[in-house]
Amino acid sequence: MHIQNQFAKTAAAVMIGFFCSSSVWAADSNTKHVFELFTSQGCYSCPAADELLGEIIDENDDILGLEFHVDYWDTLVYGSAGMWKDPFSSPDYSKRQRDYRRLHLAGRPGVYTPQMVVNGDYAFVGSNKRKAKKQLRRKQGWVFQTSAELSDPETVTIQVDGNHKSDADIWLITYDKRHSTAVTAGENKNKVMNNFNVVRQFESVGKWEGESISIEVPIDKLGENQNCAVIVQQYSDYRKSISGPILGASICTQS
Repeated sequence: MHIQNQFAKTAAAVMIGFFCSSSVWAADSNTKHVFELFTSQGCYSCPAADELLGEIIDENDDILGLEFHVDYWDTLVYGSAGMWKDPFSSPDYSKRQRDYRRLHLAGRPGVYTPQMVVNGDYAFVGSNKRKAKKQLRRKQGWVFQTSAELSDPETVTIQVDGNHKSDADIWLITYDKRHSTAVTAGENKNKVMNNFNVVRQFESVGKWEGESISIEVPIDKLGENQNCAVIVQQYSDYRKSISGPILGASICTQS
């Protein structure tokens, strides 16, 4: 399996491991809780959510914050300002949000922007600081153990240790750490949009069936403004093509 994108072929290595049971997980300071922001540069309400995600990332070392730019704003015409095609948008990210809607998440589920989804089980309006703070406090009661390391120059080595009753997908993510974009059309015309941890590739690279495994996956070269991460996400109970709660996540670090 190979991730195709605009970056030259490279290498990286990731090791991720965790132990979990149906209710209690072992703790490790390297494990990240996942805040996914579904956003768009064509959405007037999204800049505040983008800013909030940037603050969460800067102020919380145990958070993996990711921006998924949806594409359903790309063809909407905003009066004389016209329409703006978000350069980071993808139908794959819109599909991921629709899949979450079908899971009937706690909080405020549905398909809208800006929307924040925390650990694959709770949704809220992405600019709501009060809800974000509540979710940041909630994470203190969860226990995770994961690690990730960039070491091999040509391969991502992913290791999952532990046992769990449900199958899970292993996702490899590459993201750009920050972008500033001058928007020239649409609802945010004449604004400079600041985006953080913008997902560029998100691909399932393996399956975890509840026992320890180790897999190797090629990855394209990471630029100075890029990093990668691994998410292990449980299948939903009723349809395996739709992801459920996130079981573990790690940001790649240089060895």
